Amino acid sequence: MSKVSIEAFLSVPPCSGGIVLSRLLEGIQREFGEKVAITIHRGPTPRLEELKISATPAIIVGDLVRIMGVCPDRETVVAALRECGIM
Repeated sequence: MSKVSIEAFLSVPPCSGGIVLSRLLEGIQREFGEKVAITIHRGPTPRLEELKISATPAIIVGDLVRIMGVCPDRETVVAALRECGIM
């Protein structure tokens, strides 16, 4: 099985949702280890514009799930990983 990619987009300076998302992804990395590849983008980046992300914090799981403007809870991220075939 290949890794499921998770991309997170955070503002600079980080808002409270961005801080919570960073901590959530640290836990996801510990729990799923080599099954996930997490990339965190901070501030305005070309990738943010490329994906047309309009609000942060934002998270993209695989090519299927996009969440913008709020920090998802752990259960939502795990459900997104399931949708992408991690389990």
